[in-house]
Amino acid sequence: MRGYAETRQPFDASHGWRMMVFTLLAAFLLKQFPWQGIGLMIRPDFVLVVLLFWAQRRLHGVSLGLAFLLGVFADVQDGVVLGQHALAYSVGVFLVQYFRRRLAMFTLPQQALQMFPLLLLTEVVALMAGWMSTRTPHGGWVFASAFTGTLLWWALAAIGKMPAARTTQE
Repeated sequence: MRGYAETRQPFDASHGWRMMVFTLLAAFLLKQFPWQGIGLMIRPDFVLVVLLFWAQRRLHGVSLGLAFLLGVFADVQDGVVLGQHALAYSVGVFLVQYFRRRLAMFTLPQQALQMFPLLLLTEVVALMAGWMSTRTPHGGWVFASAFTGTLLWWALAAIGKMPAARTTQE
């Protein structure tokens, strides 16, 4: 008789859509948590990070339409201008899908360094969309949010054992 450790399947997020739905729901729940003070300022956009992870991980798992829809849900959840996060999420998913092969060439830490400017750009897009609708920007905390988002993406990719990442330096 085989033990539990021998029969247990390894975590492979590329199989099925259930894991993608579960992680996106978890991200929305984390976003719903009542953040205050400095935690609110450095809070990463959980939904964006998970969305970008799945956009890089699964070829046909995340579309621009899904990114836009989840962005509208995030807009409603945050009570901001409708379309602010939708535009940012769509830009982020487009760029991850565009640079998918480039990201695959790097090790996991190098991929995280490549994700920082992408997360920063999506935060700036959301900030500019909100600013154009009379919402004043909240300073340089965008960098902190992009940095914590990069750390979260790195952890998520390490847990998911990103298959596209190289394991050794060449």
